[in-house]
Amino acid sequence: MYIVNLYKIKWNQKYTQEDIVKATKLSIGTVNNLFSGKYHDYKLSTLEAICKFFNCDISDILVKVPDND
Repeated sequence: MYIVNLYKIKWNQKYTQEDIVKATKLSIGTVNNLFSGKYHDYKLSTLEAICKFFNCDISDILVKVPDND
């Protein structure tokens, strides 16, 4: 399973979640979920918007974690 890990990117670039919402046009709920570090079924377009905002690749924000079986 993969999760989105934005903590390193967010704190290094010093953006607030509100900054990200305004720039990407994603909902505050989606941005909150992205920063929660939990699994969510994100659309590719959501991940692309985040990567465009942070000027990074999807591989920079996805982290493989063991399944919770």
